[in-house]
Amino acid sequence: MFPLSTPGPSRIYAATRHLHRSKLFKSVGREARFDRLHPRQVRSSSTRTFPSRVTRWGKRIGIGLSIGGVGYLLDKDFNASAISRSLRTAAVGVICTVDYKINFSPSKAEAIDALHERVAKRLRWVVDVNQGLYLKLGQALGLQAALLPKPYREAFGHVFDRAPSVPYSEVEGVFRRDLSLSPTDVFFSFSHEPLASASIAQVHKAALKPLEGETEGRIVAVKVQKPAIEKQMEWDLMSYRSLMWLMEKLFDLPSDAKYVSTQMRAEVSFIHEASNARRCAELLAQTPELREDVYVPRVYGKSEGCVESDRIMVMEWIDGCRLNDKAQLEAWKLNLREVMDLAISTMSAMTFSWGFVHCDPHPGNILVRPHPTKRGKPQIILIDHGLYIPLPEKFRQDYCTLWRSLFVLDVPKIEEIARGWGIALDANMFASAILLRPFQVVKNKSVISEKPLSAYEQQVELKRRFKTMLENEALIPREIIFLTRCQRMMQANNQILGSPSARVNLTAKWAAKSYTALSSRSIYSVGLSQWLKDRLNNALFTFTLSLVDLAFWFTRAKQRFSPWSNGEGWEDRLQAQLGTMAREEFGIEIDDTVFIG
Repeated sequence: MFPLSTPGPSRIYAATRHLHRSKLFKSVGREARFDRLHPRQVRSSSTRTFPSRVTRWGKRIGIGLSIGGVGYLLDKDFNASAISRSLRTAAVGVICTVDYKINFSPSKAEAIDALHERVAKRLRWVVDVNQGLYLKLGQALGLQAALLPKPYREAFGHVFDRAPSVPYSEVEGVFRRDLSLSPTDVFFSFSHEPLASASIAQVHKAALKPLEGETEGRIVAVKVQKPAIEKQMEWDLMSYRSLMWLMEKLFDLPSDAKYVSTQMRAEVSFIHEASNARRCAELLAQTPELREDVYVPRVYGKSEGCVESDRIMVMEWIDGCRLNDKAQLEAWKLNLREVMDLAISTMSAMTFSWGFVHCDPHPGNILVRPHPTKRGKPQIILIDHGLYIPLPEKFRQDYCTLWRSLFVLDVPKIEEIARGWGIALDANMFASAILLRPFQVVKNKSVISEKPLSAYEQQVELKRRFKTMLENEALIPREIIFLTRCQRMMQANNQILGSPSARVNLTAKWAAKSYTALSSRSIYSVGLSQWLKDRLNNALFTFTLSLVDLAFWFTRAKQRFSPWSNGEGWEDRLQAQLGTMAREEFGIEIDDTVFIG
């Protein structure tokens, strides 16, 4: 019991603390508790509660920003911004995914085009800002851009442009790290400014030190990998696989990101590239039709008394112009048809005869010069041998058989190969996709929808048809990804020069030749009936090629002499017809300008 006298402040404070700890005090409201506090506590509580929370959160934010800033600087200075680039890619990927989830719906069908435009711009921004290996990854994304809506084709139309170079100090750093030498220790002269710059490397012109008895050193091209690539590669490939996964989910398009990543990883090794160049030169020497007219610059390695590493490669210097430099070719008075025939024959020999394919045949990697020994004739120079793929024997045989079967209209064989590759596609569309030209194997009755589909409905239908087309994605040969890319690039090169070469016919002839070499078709091995059937197919094949050749030369004459042709060539017609067929069959617009480069 409390005394009757008025208690002092200390007793009030003690009583208040007793009540504060009791269950009764916990049951009353905030105001009751506040009234029983000591006066000094009342003042301190009222002045500190809100500011203290702000202070705590301010400290946390400040600490977070400081850690993030230090991490950013460390990543930039010691890791070539690899983590920052990946986080940037991840953020864009999340934004794009959320954008599609919210806005790709029937109720917003009229805004589908705007949605594609936003997403395409974001993806382009990532490629442009990150640079480096992202330019290569942009090219890989561009493999499928021709089948995507128009904004994506425009976004990846610049992936073959010249990439920014790094300063000489960084080039010298690569030499010192890999060889413990500077360029001046190795070469008699070395240009500080690069003559060419690509996504992963740049090329400098240099002169080797003169050997005994030489007055001048040999002129060479020195390919030096950009130093950031080594640190960025694995992070960039992880980001690429994530983007491809996103593309698969959004568009239901097949992509083997792991296969492409493996090829990309091999491409950044210059020792691997030097090995590819030497093997290509050996295979050319075994091909009588090409060995004098196609040349691979010599690679100087340790056996030649020169330097080599995974990031430095020294090659013979060759002067030439790009494959599609029409003005220079005409100035040299070279026949455009002979130039393109050589380029197409080279790619066809790699595909059908060698089974070892240069998979980056854009115009900058195929040079042309006047033949050093054949007056007035062209010579093709192959450079940049980083990306090759070997073709398994079974696939190469099937691919040769497929091309030949298309021209002899062997529908059962065409469908058999398609099923073996996990592709459920009508024969006409499958043939046209392989040849990159409209090709009708069987007559189909067109089914035209009475009611036009909205943009949303068209893309939903496209997804459905692609799912149906790809019965078993695991069976699809991964080599098809790169072979299709090569075909598109050669088609675009031919188109830029005015379509002087009958690309499809020339490729088919190489396929037929290799088919005969791969298949033992003697009368004793296959029997009289099959042997006679083969002879008939050969005659039919020759007849079909003759008809296509006739159409080609008719188009060439019309292109040259008709005032109404508007300069439209053979490839222009094929592309327009193939585009019409794809639009009618799949509701998609095909555009190969991404592969022109």
